[in-house]
Amino acid sequence: MHKSISSLTRFCHSSISNSVKRITNAERSKLKLDSYLKQVLIGTILGDVHMRRSSEKANVRIIFRQGSINTSYLLHLYSLFKNFVLTPPSVNTITDKSTGKLRYNISFATLSLPCFNELYESFYLEGKKIIPNNIADLLTRISLAYWIMDDGSFTGSGLKLHTNAFSLEELNLLIKALNKNFSIKASISVSNREKSQYNLYISKNQISMVKDLVIEHMHQSMLYKLDIDSQ
Repeated sequence: MHKSISSLTRFCHSSISNSVKRITNAERSKLKLDSYLKQVLIGTILGDVHMRRSSEKANVRIIFRQGSINTSYLLHLYSLFKNFVLTPPSVNTITDKSTGKLRYNISFATLSLPCFNELYESFYLEGKKIIPNNIADLLTRISLAYWIMDDGSFTGSGLKLHTNAFSLEELNLLIKALNKNFSIKASISVSNREKSQYNLYISKNQISMVKDLVIEHMHQSMLYKLDIDSQ
């Protein structure tokens, strides 16, 4: 646990290579997502990642953000996408509205690039994140691993995927994709009925199967999401 914003910032800086590469506009246009990074992105889009487009014809940029407890994981994501980034991760202070206490987030954003547009057009409609109808064609083991690392939590009785932003119809698309691609039988649990918010739940008796599917793609710092001791 990082006790101050200064210590967290020092930790981040010590974990990042000294130089930040600057690229020309011509180089930006040539940047492409390989298959692995595309699968990672799909998983993180299902989770905490936000994609931004300033206008209909503008290129898309991606914002990665995690709480300070997941600093190692955020720096791992930065290591994967640093060729698409000019500015290294930064630390932000946020006041919790319910408790008044300070908490720290660490984040970085990519450049606005053409290579991100296709995924944005699949996962966003009028600026809102959605689940595309063809999600079963997109969801791989790598995507599932990063989805779990971004938005999963082990409850003691199973794995919960925090899908509050999606509709029941969209959750059913995800359930069908998980079953078709991995034989995972997920169910829907109520998060906040008044706000029509729901989570996906994968029962404890399926966790060993989930581990076999994703563990080779999990960052060590996030193994706790599957009730695995990382020590």
